[in-house]
Amino acid sequence: MWMSLCIMTGFGAMLGAVVFPAHPEGALRYYIAGIEGIAAGAMLTMIANTMLPEAYEHGGSTIAGLSTLAGFLAALMVKLTG
Repeated sequence: MWMSLCIMTGFGAMLGAVVFPAHPEGALRYYIAGIEGIAAGAMLTMIANTMLPEAYEHGGSTIAGLSTLAGFLAALMVKLTG
C-alpha cells in the first residue's frame, strides 16, 4: 500500500511538472496559484484533522492553536522568501 502511494505521488508530481510551466504568465499565473492554494488547504486540513485532537489532549487549546499558527506562518515565510 505504501509503495503504491509513493509511486502515485511521484507520478502526480511528474505530471504537474510537465503540465504546468515553471514561470507562468498572465491568467495562467492565477490559475496555478489557485491550484496551489487548494492543495495547501487540503494538506493543512489533513494535518489539522490528524494532529490537532491529540495536541489538544496533550497541551490544551492555547498550545495547540498557537503551535498550528506558528507552523503555518513559518511555512508561509519560507514560501514567500524562497
